[in-house]
Amino acid sequence: MKSIGVQHVLAVLCLLLLVFAQSSSQEGHKSRPSSRAYITRYYIEDPSPGSTYETGPLHILFSDGTHVIQDLPPKEKSTENNIVFNQEGFSDVQLAEDRKTIGWAETYDNCCTSYAVPLCVVLYRSGKIVQRIHSAQMVWHWMFVDGGERVAIVWGPTHGPEVGDYMLYNVRTGKLLAEVYGDAESQALKPDAPQWAKRLEERLNGVPQGK
Repeated sequence: MKSIGVQHVLAVLCLLLLVFAQSSSQEGHKSRPSSRAYITRYYIEDPSPGSTYETGPLHILFSDGTHVIQDLPPKEKSTENNIVFNQEGFSDVQLAEDRKTIGWAETYDNCCTSYAVPLCVVLYRSGKIVQRIHSAQMVWHWMFVDGGERVAIVWGPTHGPEVGDYMLYNVRTGKLLAEVYGDAESQALKPDAPQWAKRLEERLNGVPQGK
């Protein structure tokens, strides 16, 4: 009887130690940063060997030690009755001036190309995704405006001589604030286009900022 009692006590102690260890591990890898934490680093993990267009997970590190990992969703297989376009990766990660708001584009399989294309801009702030912005076209380029309070995106087709649609959104609400179309003949924005659209056009064309 004494032997059984000792074994029982040891089992309970081992269980308590295991629970404590798990609790300590979870505390060291919190999924939500504190309200004062800011982003110190971010990177996209290398893809698995043999992957052509797929990337690895996206890592976001905060000043309070929080390490957030955005994983790719599990792949689904297409059937005769259901064609599935899987997410293949993350691209064009950008950090806003407030260092609390970060965004990225998600690339997906595309019916009309042999490669994945960015179709959605995701905005993440203070430990959670606040907006997922998408259109009927692909993401040509995007950027934060006003320190991260707004975001500008230019959408366009995968092929063809198009100027693109320039759209400005509120980060908190996702509401469309402004839309600008370019001139089809010049294949550029008109001279009276707003400054946010001109800046985005410059970045799209690879013009260094400040020039």
